[in-house]
Amino acid sequence: MESLMKLPDDMFRQDLIQYLTVYDIVKLDSACLNHKYRCQLLAKISGVILITLGDKDFIEASLFKWVGMRQVYLIKMNLQFEDDSIFSSFIANDYEDQFRYTQHLVMRGSIGDDMAMSIISHCSCLLSIDISRDYKNDIQVTDHTLQSLAEHCSGLQSLFISNCIEITDTGLITISEHCPNLQSLEMINGAITDVSIISISTHCTGLQTLCLQGCNEITDASIISISTHCNRLISLNIVYCPKITDVSIISISTHCTRLQFLNLHGSKNITDICIISISENCTSLKDLYVSYTNITDASLIAIVKNCTGLQCLDSYGCDEVSSSNLRDYFDSVSELRAILLSIYPLLRSD
Repeated sequence: MESLMKLPDDMFRQDLIQYLTVYDIVKLDSACLNHKYRCQLLAKISGVILITLGDKDFIEASLFKWVGMRQVYLIKMNLQFEDDSIFSSFIANDYEDQFRYTQHLVMRGSIGDDMAMSIISHCSCLLSIDISRDYKNDIQVTDHTLQSLAEHCSGLQSLFISNCIEITDTGLITISEHCPNLQSLEMINGAITDVSIISISTHCTGLQTLCLQGCNEITDASIISISTHCNRLISLNIVYCPKITDVSIISISTHCTRLQFLNLHGSKNITDICIISISENCTSLKDLYVSYTNITDASLIAIVKNCTGLQCLDSYGCDEVSSSNLRDYFDSVSELRAILLSIYPLLRSD
């Protein structure tokens, strides 16, 4: 301990402490409760910015208070709000400054506008945010939270929102207009339409990841606009978007040739036409989910033939896919059959 205390403060914080987890520092603090160097230790850790949170997913309220009292800052802050959460009083009254250096923020559970906006207003360094509402409560995050996010976090790169059904096009348009560096947008079960996604595509042209799972009002217009303006796209997830057809996926295949991940699960309007086009143009594809679509054997054969780096292929529930026909084809093309055997479990059966 004596040798540690002799280290210059900057070296102690930057070359040693910042690479420990907050739980490691708590243990160090606890071990020194009655040590003669305790005051020096507290002075040295005051103001340290920790790169990692630790193994646990979410920070407990007691630990949040501990880091607040010692002015230890976290790059990544994961908060779980319950109905009886005491985070609210801590954040509102004492430790709102703890978000000064936060770059990655996760808020789950019973989180509403007031708390979300209070936290976001202190997150000027924020790069990514994950807001997931718990269906068990009536507390809602609305467009006001996204408007606050746009106002205070113009450098935002990643936005993940799940089950926040009060968020509409209004909030997402505000994000598009103020956060041009957005690279990843994931809206799960959102009440948005083409208007906001088209706005995202025209303002956030560096977008690489787009997930619109369960956003059932999204149509081809959104995806065509994304393909036209965001040609760096590498991941597209449009599960349970029933209005998507071959037209927009063909546009993706034409303009977004770097695509590596595509999930079209449950899109009944998807046929061989667009999947064959994907196979011919997006040869770097690694993951393809076309379960419960209207594709046939022709799509799978084209994908495996052209996308040689394929790692995952899911075509479960496709009535027009015949395992016997595929066996016949790949028996005659042994090297492709070997690839397919590793990624398409149906062929393993006799």
